[in-house]
Amino acid sequence: MRVRLKRAAVETALARRNWTKSALARVTGLHRTHLSDLLAGRTSPGPRTRERLLEILGGEFDDYFEIVGGRDDVSDEERLLRLLDYLSCRQGPEVEAGRKRLAQMLATLRGRGWLSASDRTWLAEEWHAFQAAQAADSPRGPGRHCS
Repeated sequence: MRVRLKRAAVETALARRNWTKSALARVTGLHRTHLSDLLAGRTSPGPRTRERLLEILGGEFDDYFEIVGGRDDVSDEERLLRLLDYLSCRQGPEVEAGRKRLAQMLATLRGRGWLSASDRTWLAEEWHAFQAAQAADSPRGPGRHCS
């Protein structure tokens, strides 16, 4: 289990304050490349870094961080992007409805930094179905499969 910084939530907080990522790095005492790695999910924030970010940004742990189980876990934003990519080469009314809902959820996530419980449940179900379809389609695993 590890902790991941919620990029969209941090970027929303920065926009509200009219701050740059460099400014955030400076006031938190982080090197800007380390902050970049945290935002990209390449590294996990340690306890002191989490504490310092919460001091500066305000809010609660769940506002800016998520606990992930392992290497295969991806953020909600990444799930939404992968599902949109997967559906981009498919057609039909159900597919169009799914694309529309995913796009709305992505806008919501980027706008306010979190999804409602019902959206998270729907996304988890769609993600599970996507992974099962990908496993059945190709031994290479998840990826784009347009014919």
